[in-house]
Amino acid sequence: MHRSSLLRFLFLFFIGVVLPCEALLEQTSTPPLLSTPTYSLATFNKDGTTNMNICTYASPVSITPHRIWCLGLYQETLTEENIQRSPFGVLQLLTEDHADLVSVLGGTSGRDIDKKEACARLGFEWERNDDMEGIELLPGCSSYLYLQIQGGLVDAGSHLIAPYCRILSMWRDPKGTSPQLSTGRLRELGII
Repeated sequence: MHRSSLLRFLFLFFIGVVLPCEALLEQTSTPPLLSTPTYSLATFNKDGTTNMNICTYASPVSITPHRIWCLGLYQETLTEENIQRSPFGVLQLLTEDHADLVSVLGGTSGRDIDKKEACARLGFEWERNDDMEGIELLPGCSSYLYLQIQGGLVDAGSHLIAPYCRILSMWRDPKGTSPQLSTGRLRELGII
């Protein structure tokens, strides 16, 4: 095809196909509903006990030379206070069996209730793990990522971003068979 013919074809294609599509779009302030994995982040309280929250803003961003994740954490929470003081934690990938814990771990503050006791009442007694500095964990999670937040936190409005979370070790429950919990599933269950 001759160059001028090709340019004419591309021009007509752009006018005939691309431009009319723009009229089909409308601006919105509603973000897309994504289905993301649901985690609980276990952190150390000032007295050495464990606190847990719900974390749905968590993503791997690098695998070599180190596994690095990025986390988004609500501001002005006990989790933020704990991370500011001690940058270690365990990201626990929840399963559908943990769905009833979301309102306890995410809808309340460890400053106001005993989350450990509330989880135990729902059949999930926290278990001490000496491989991860003695932090307590939820049983039956799909995986456990022991991490260290390096380089500080970035203020992003409602959340703080921990852009450089180095994974120190990874663990899994060999008995875990339940599907991983997601925000999509939580919406289906009417929890969020």
